[in-house]
Amino acid sequence: MFTEYALKNGRLVHVSEVERGLKCGCFCPNCNEQMIAHKGNQYSHHFAHQNAECSHVHETTLHLMAKEILEKEKRIMLPTVRANIGSQNQPSNSDIIYSPKIIEFDEVYLEKRYDDIVPDVLIRTGDNFLIIEIFVTNEVNETKRKKIIDSKTSALEINLSEFYKMPLIKELRTFLLQEKHNKKWIYNRVAEYYKILWLKNCDRKKELENQIVQSCPLENKKSANVVDDCFPCSHLVHEEKLENDWYLYCSGRTKITSITELKNFLKNNGGNKNDN
Repeated sequence: MFTEYALKNGRLVHVSEVERGLKCGCFCPNCNEQMIAHKGNQYSHHFAHQNAECSHVHETTLHLMAKEILEKEKRIMLPTVRANIGSQNQPSNSDIIYSPKIIEFDEVYLEKRYDDIVPDVLIRTGDNFLIIEIFVTNEVNETKRKKIIDSKTSALEINLSEFYKMPLIKELRTFLLQEKHNKKWIYNRVAEYYKILWLKNCDRKKELENQIVQSCPLENKKSANVVDDCFPCSHLVHEEKLENDWYLYCSGRTKITSITELKNFLKNNGGNKNDN
């Protein structure tokens, strides 16, 4: 597979930066085989392996390019942070905690062990750490995903699969530093914090037979129908299944239907939470 990038003295270089042929002194980012810089007049300039072909050079090069950009720039555009709660029938549109924003960081560590994980990139801002996982063809597997969640460290997964052709470094830099799409949270500490607070200030109701829950604080009814009364209601914050039973989280008593209202509620109540 041809590529426009190779390693020279430990860093990625474009074919335009080096001499023609083996004089380039370049090696494959994936298999470490020596590369030849083809810079003729008939075809686009590119690197090729001297003795072998390498099917993963594109993916490995993208990984390295993204890591080098983050290490050099020490900033990234983060996607929206949401509380990640809502009804399956009526997903929440009011759970946004932070809109997309650019953050700057103090330190960048590449492939450095952190807890029981070896992230692609680990960044530090003050006392806070952020794990960044980069993928082109394979998402983070469930084993690593679980370890990340268990670590309680915010983690972002970046999808570079849209770059099916090798981008110029400036294009990838723009994507990482300015774009919010194709980035999703594996785990976010702030989101989890507000999710727990929101649910603690709701009444958890077990769904009984015939899709009935006990009492409705808004209508002062002794029971409510889950489909007819709860699902259309903006105070149905979340639903979950535990073993064989479904539970609904109702904010009808506290009137909290958004993150903004939750913050105001906590402020007005001195941060006290209902532990029911």
